[in-house]
Amino acid sequence: MRESFEEFERLDVKVVVVAPANREQIQEFMNVHGPFPFEIYGDPELELYEEMGNHHMTTLKSMLSVGADLLKGEVKVSDIVPKDKKERKHFLSAVKNQDVNIQGSSWLFDRNGEVLWKHVDDTPEDHAKIDEVLKQLRK
Repeated sequence: MRESFEEFERLDVKVVVVAPANREQIQEFMNVHGPFPFEIYGDPELELYEEMGNHHMTTLKSMLSVGADLLKGEVKVSDIVPKDKKERKHFLSAVKNQDVNIQGSSWLFDRNGEVLWKHVDDTPEDHAKIDEVLKQLRK
């Protein structure tokens, strides 16, 4: 999203990110991965996530999904666990302290708050692609 932010600005779109984390966890994330040209808000109680219809995988289903991808050779452990010491520490903290099994979603709203388009992730790999979001914006 960060790499495509200028395109969203050219289209006069405000980007807002909501994370299933509290303020401290978001700040830690920004310290490791930031800066970001858009606001990141927290939803630690998952109220908005649940209201928006996001899916929640069980830990077992999540582990089976990752395990299947590893066995198929689609991902490697090094793709999942960061090599950088600071990033790895943050990753392991998130796995331990946050709900990493909730699946995200992408939404486009008009200025009146009406939903124009949405994509609710079914699995960790099922994120809306930036190109698809931009395509929907140009409609």
